[in-house]
Amino acid sequence: MLSPLSTQRGVGKRLIGVVFVCLLLSNTTPASGDGENWIDSVDICQKTSELQFNGTLANQSVLWQTELGPRLPGSNASLELRDSLTENLTAYGWDIELSNHISHEIELTNVIATWKPQNLSQNETDELGRIVLSAHYDTRNIADRDSNESLRNTPILGANDGASGVAALIELGRIIPGMELNNEIMLLFSDAEDQGDNYTLGAEAWADNLSQEEINRTESFILLDMIGDADLQLTKIIPSTPILTENMMILGQKLGLSNQTDGCNGQRSDIMQSNRSLAVIDDHVHPFALGIPSLDIIDLTYGVNATPFGGYWHTTQDTPDKVSAESLESVGRIVELGLLTGAWTSIDTPLEQSEQSEHSELSNNSEPEQQQPIEEATNKGADSSKLLAVLSFSVLAISLISLFFLKRFVE
Repeated sequence: MLSPLSTQRGVGKRLIGVVFVCLLLSNTTPASGDGENWIDSVDICQKTSELQFNGTLANQSVLWQTELGPRLPGSNASLELRDSLTENLTAYGWDIELSNHISHEIELTNVIATWKPQNLSQNETDELGRIVLSAHYDTRNIADRDSNESLRNTPILGANDGASGVAALIELGRIIPGMELNNEIMLLFSDAEDQGDNYTLGAEAWADNLSQEEINRTESFILLDMIGDADLQLTKIIPSTPILTENMMILGQKLGLSNQTDGCNGQRSDIMQSNRSLAVIDDHVHPFALGIPSLDIIDLTYGVNATPFGGYWHTTQDTPDKVSAESLESVGRIVELGLLTGAWTSIDTPLEQSEQSEHSELSNNSEPEQQQPIEEATNKGADSSKLLAVLSFSVLAISLISLFFLKRFVE
């Protein structure tokens, strides 16, 4: 994953101001809709008693993956992980496809697992909406952020940046077939997300190969990346579809992960940082650009007191001892609860949803320094028009995505 303000050159620098202005516009413009809210149609607290996601099992997977060594594209460790994914998910009842591509002279293989509700006719199956849950399974080939300069060309183990998302998908893959869902579920394990100066190649290849029919029936794309940090902090991520972000925050509150209100269990914590917003380019930008409602669940502050895109991120210290079963379970249960309650379905396109969502976003009074994410302070609410919200959010999305592709073009 790539900070939208990192390693840009030439004309890319001039887009920073554009992105920042768009953030100010979109984040200070609350909008409201008159339609029935998803939260009004389901007893979320009742559903919390049905949750099965096991953080201990997920954490064991993190340990096993790191014992393989760095999972670089084309490596034996990568192959061994793919073989394990295929074997285990097939045993759980998933259909597996290996999709091979070459991009930027990198041979990459996406692992795509599909599950559909049983006892349906072919016509009923073909009409199912699809939810895509995704994580990248490769690990970075260089520890370019390591404090020890002699280690900066060393591949990382990627306990958090790689293994955590994969572990969560595997555990979700174990429990989803028994959840009696009415959607097709796809688990997308993308390759080559984080190789040198090449980012999100696997997700890009997957998105490029989607037919219009597949795009139309994809209800949402939920990305899990860097979710195992023992000091877990989940913020709002830009770009993401606003209503998906709001639903994620509500689910977290119900699970007792927010300090703003008691959860169904009567507990609170500081995991859900609903008054903070960060911008990042990650695998989700490709489905987002196609109009698929998309959400990035990611903790960009890896380690206690870490700054965004700091701490153990892209260092040799990204090891299993920095990951916790509790964090994995928190995120896994947010996703599971969203599946059980319909939080990830019947979502409009990002442009339409920006007009309907009642999100009070964030602003900042000064342009952030280069190579830092856009982090914003709480805004008390500005009274602006819905049209401005729609226009500013769409320009924001275009600017962020353009910045990503422009970087690759300049290089």
